[in-house]
Amino acid sequence: MLKVKQSKIAIVVSIILSTSMLAGCDGDDGKVGKNGLDGINGTSGVDGKDLTIPSKLTRLATVPVGAEITGMFLSDNDELFFNVQHPSDLSGNDTAAQVGVVTGMDWSQLDPLASDLSVPETDEEKLAVRLVSGQYQVLGKAGDTFNNQLPHGLGSITTSDSSSKIKESQNPDFNAFVPTSANGSSGYLFTAWEDRPGAMSRIELSKEANGTWLTGDITNVDFSSVLGTLINCFGTLSPWNTPLTSEENYEAENTSQWNNSNYLDGYPNYTDVKNLQTYLQSSTLPNPYDYGYIVEIMDPTSSSPTPVKHFTLGRVAHENSVVMPDWKTVYTTDDGTNKAFYKFIATTAGDLSAGTLYAAKLTQDANNDPAKSGFDIKWIELGTSNNTQIKTWINSYNGISESDFVEGDTSYITQTEIDDWAANGTGDDRYAFLETLRAAKAKGATTEFRKMEGVVINYDGAASGSIPYMYVAMSEVGKGMVDEIGDIQLDSSAKCGAVYRFGLQSDYNVTRMEPVVIGGAYNSEGDENGNKCDVNSISNPDNLLVMDDGRVMIGEDTSKHINNAIWIYNPKGK
Repeated sequence: MLKVKQSKIAIVVSIILSTSMLAGCDGDDGKVGKNGLDGINGTSGVDGKDLTIPSKLTRLATVPVGAEITGMFLSDNDELFFNVQHPSDLSGNDTAAQVGVVTGMDWSQLDPLASDLSVPETDEEKLAVRLVSGQYQVLGKAGDTFNNQLPHGLGSITTSDSSSKIKESQNPDFNAFVPTSANGSSGYLFTAWEDRPGAMSRIELSKEANGTWLTGDITNVDFSSVLGTLINCFGTLSPWNTPLTSEENYEAENTSQWNNSNYLDGYPNYTDVKNLQTYLQSSTLPNPYDYGYIVEIMDPTSSSPTPVKHFTLGRVAHENSVVMPDWKTVYTTDDGTNKAFYKFIATTAGDLSAGTLYAAKLTQDANNDPAKSGFDIKWIELGTSNNTQIKTWINSYNGISESDFVEGDTSYITQTEIDDWAANGTGDDRYAFLETLRAAKAKGATTEFRKMEGVVINYDGAASGSIPYMYVAMSEVGKGMVDEIGDIQLDSSAKCGAVYRFGLQSDYNVTRMEPVVIGGAYNSEGDENGNKCDVNSISNPDNLLVMDDGRVMIGEDTSKHINNAIWIYNPKGK
């Protein structure tokens, strides 16, 4: 089977162009794979400061008004898949979401000197998918039945037996193309649907000689064996070619509200919990500890792919996880406000069912400028366990219903239990895996991140050492990151977000986090077209992927640009 690329990562050689666009980072010792960078043009790179080539940011694509860009995935043949999530027309009326691929463009051949795609000006441009090169082929729209292969439509959320429709989702997110031919001309496209309950479609694809794609068999992954999923967000393909979809349970640390019938503002809220119950076709309320994990799709090319929830990676609002080339080390991000950053090390390579979970502890540089300040990282061990043991702990909370709810109390794990475990070692490690954010905070980890999104590497580059970096998108540098308490105390000048990089050490550990791209200047009143973030730079970065030559694609999820864009960041500055 053809090995598919992971989201990829770049060698950073940037200097500061301006605080509204690109940020360069001084290293400690100028050595590749640690904090600084090797010198360029024959220079020594001492202290990582001899960075003489400015980096460059170029707009590659824009999508219709109201839409965000999701599911960016680059195949080994440099074919770019991405989705147009929840677009609208100029009147704000909803239109169907799109799952698609760029044809007529080999992204490895993209000219480093290519000019920016213009900002949409006409109504026609504002309602279109526009590309610097190639064409966007829509493979499917939300609601499409594909000759009744999906009777309820693409993106439909149904009961576990598929007999009835609960809702129609307009939120396609993660894509992964798993090839079934040696040349990559055929395979399956997996697409996560970010809803409550969640879903995942699988579209069989074959490529014609003219470069367009034909759709074949289409089905939905059956998640009934794992009691359904919740808010399937971004994801990655494992090194062994299994999709890893992320349950983005924003309420994972608010478990006490799960059985509160008046909790209507959460994400998920009580209505969503009841929809899960409808999915399960159950007379009892679902167990909250069954939701908020990384879900691996085993046997992805078989007639019945098998989902496995990896409780070992913790229960949080997972945005994305990425497996390192050792097949053991995994990094995963937690989306939302005042969240943590996690590392997992599997006991056995290629098997995520057992291992040890860690949370990051940051020490900020003596600078509060988001464009300049980096962070040293230490890792705090939270716990060691396996899926089987954790599932036993989860099941001990089965059968709790709305009648058990008491205002100001909890029917589930208490803060006192967590604090006693963290301080005195009281109890077992269930707290690390079932109440991961609260456990991390109790252990002293940094829990101040705001909208930590896609975390990615270039798999081949990381494996060979030619691209020894990991990237993460921080959609907004705000809230707990910009106050005057805690480990992160930045100023508020990066309201439009940032992209950070981490140097990968030989064992794939990371000990340093530094900014490389900073969002544009923020104007609360907006420009003449309503853009609140400068249209000449990123706003609220979300999905990332990195090309083999080290250039980084950045997809936006923003209301601060009228039309969301895909950017390419070239650290080599060409």
